[in-house]
Amino acid sequence: MKNKQNPGANFSILRRKAEKKLKTDNRNQPDSPPSYHEMQHVLHELEVHKIELEMQQEELLQSRAETEEGLKRYIELYDFAPLGYLTLSRNGTIIEVNLAASKILGLERSLLTGDRFGRFIRDEDLPAFNALLERIFSRTDPWFCEVQLHNDAFSEQMQEGLSTEEQRKRIAKTIRIEAILSNDGEACRIVLSDITGHREHEKNGAEIHAEKIESIKGVHNACADEFDHQLLDKVIHSRIRLAALSYLNTVRRSGFVEIRDKIKATDGNLSIHMRLLESAGYICCDKEFLARKPQTIYSITEKGRDAFNRYTGIVSELINSGKLDS
Repeated sequence: MKNKQNPGANFSILRRKAEKKLKTDNRNQPDSPPSYHEMQHVLHELEVHKIELEMQQEELLQSRAETEEGLKRYIELYDFAPLGYLTLSRNGTIIEVNLAASKILGLERSLLTGDRFGRFIRDEDLPAFNALLERIFSRTDPWFCEVQLHNDAFSEQMQEGLSTEEQRKRIAKTIRIEAILSNDGEACRIVLSDITGHREHEKNGAEIHAEKIESIKGVHNACADEFDHQLLDKVIHSRIRLAALSYLNTVRRSGFVEIRDKIKATDGNLSIHMRLLESAGYICCDKEFLARKPQTIYSITEKGRDAFNRYTGIVSELINSGKLDS
């Protein structure tokens, strides 16, 4: 291997070459000295060149200041973003992390850099996270997963003074991980969202739904002897809308193409029915990217789950009562 020369040595070598070339050029010039007009022309060219260099320097300094200001804004946006941002290597090692992500994981950024992200994930959810990494680095399309954390470091450092219930809530966090491959293909960038509260809300909502179903059974029994078609939800009482809502109630969220294939509907027909369900507030949709192409993802809302449970409860009671026989 050749030893690298320092910048001073390189400049000295370059100067000697320039002086040698100047001597060679001078030998090729005629012996007679340049005229006054020629000297004036050379001085003029040197003055113009000097001004050009000064202008270029001002532009470079301004460009540098703008670049530094843009970098400063980017760092502020990255560090103080409401979502957690991390950069992971192929084996899941944390390369970069912002403040929101360090707060979710419960450790200082200086302690997180160089650590394995999988260490913070429950053993039961590690396969889902490993599958996410494998998919990102092999297929290069964005993907996501939901996992729970068992932050041992957090429990050791930050749970002092908390009650047992508070400790459980602080440690058992549920997070959504969205990942995309970096431009060089050697790392992936992930976004962390703490959805613990959302999942707790869903759990509590499911318990409330069960209570509602029990409470309306009496109403169903009372109405079974006098069947009234007005009891049936007109928004749901359609083959395609009922099938779509039933599927979403089972899988929680799904893409348009998957729903279309499952319920055997056409694109145009399904679009109309999905808009009706969305207008009623029974479903909601989000735009995501799969293989760098936009995809519509539908999910059932609490209102939609309530309506679906109420609808199926009424139909079940009517069937059991024999009013829908024939």
